Amino acid sequence: MLITIIALGLCLPRTGNRPQLVALLVITALLTGALLMIRDVERPFTGLVRVQPTAIAETEAQATRAFQATYGTDGLPCDAQGRKRT
Repeated sequence: MLITIIALGLCLPRTGNRPQLVALLVITALLTGALLMIRDVERPFTGLVRVQPTAIAETEAQATRAFQATYGTDGLPCDAQGRKRT
């Protein structure tokens, strides 16, 4: 992004460039904002839009309850090699 902004800045005329400078600043602000939003969305448990992992924890609890209802709390339904126990 930095290279793009620098290249656009170097292409501006030396005099009478106020509209072009404003456009460059707007483009810079939009690109920076987009990158910050992408960064925030990629890290859902931190940042400005923080989401608690309650849905993941509830799914894990449901899977644990289903496993324990089927197989009990004694052990896994397979041996160390992954073969089903009889």
